[in-house]
Amino acid sequence: MIYTRNKTKKVKVGNIVIGGNNNIVIQSMTNTKTSNVRQTVNQIKWLFKLGCQLVRVSVLDIQDAESLAKIVKLSPCPIVADIHFNVNFALKAISSKVAKIRINPGNLKDLQEFKKIILEANKNKVAIRIGINSGSLPENIKTNSQIINLIKKYISVCEKHKFSNIILSVKSTSVQQTIELNKLLAKNFKYPLHIGVTEAGDLQTSCIRSTIVLTELLKLGIGNTIRISISGDPYDEPIVAKTILQENGFSVNLTKLISCPTCGRMQANSTKLLHVIKPYIDLKPKKITVAIMGCLVNGLNEAKNADIGIYGLKNKFVIYANHKKIGTFDFTHTLKTFKSIYDAM
Repeated sequence: MIYTRNKTKKVKVGNIVIGGNNNIVIQSMTNTKTSNVRQTVNQIKWLFKLGCQLVRVSVLDIQDAESLAKIVKLSPCPIVADIHFNVNFALKAISSKVAKIRINPGNLKDLQEFKKIILEANKNKVAIRIGINSGSLPENIKTNSQIINLIKKYISVCEKHKFSNIILSVKSTSVQQTIELNKLLAKNFKYPLHIGVTEAGDLQTSCIRSTIVLTELLKLGIGNTIRISISGDPYDEPIVAKTILQENGFSVNLTKLISCPTCGRMQANSTKLLHVIKPYIDLKPKKITVAIMGCLVNGLNEAKNADIGIYGLKNKFVIYANHKKIGTFDFTHTLKTFKSIYDAM
């Protein structure tokens, strides 16, 4: 790790500790209907395989709330219940043994109702994320200082009732506002911070926005848990999160991948090979570097320098492993040989 981390309080979420000197925790959110337990649990299991340590599920109605207990029992990782508007769903989530609930002050505005949640969370050792999004702010909240003051109101209620299992987040669709708000959170509070950009866009747009925000905040030592918000397939989220952390010098369980941009020098379809190999290594991450290159010009040295390297040459692929040439193969045997070498490392 290359940055000094901000010292925060430690908060236990299930079997995971967030904050202090602990590693940054990666999370995602299901896009299934929560009351469809089978689909939701299947998605949670895949997200867990891809590196999610926490998974959040939405609780929109009583059917969702009543499904939480079964999901918690079947999940391989702690579950976070996303609560909006309805205090009874929050109480049901707590009684269902979720590890954390997310409360949005923008649409759970009654502090007396919030107090009920705090008291139950304290009894059951459930953490609470107080999470504000720019899209759900009360109409009278306009400025960054007003947003921070809103957070303070909710924290003061928590602390008045001796509840400190708190994680904070303020997300905006604006890159710069997200950065500034998280700087203010880190300056004003010692609770762990969940960081990311909200409604960040499709895969490409979200990757750009999220990289800018997270890199800036991580350089400042800010951030204890992250989610990359992507429109579409949630399975992309943990991989993007791990890649951003990896490239910022954090130790993550992810195979480092190098691949060429492709051009007219290509003589073999390395792109097709990449599209098969990438999901394979994502599900079986190792602390190694894999290079998949399209031509001899740059491919030879990249292949030699990687732990496993492949470069295309006249409709064939040359494979190197541990800096030694293994052989030249067609597509099918390249893939078979790669998997055999990779699995043995």
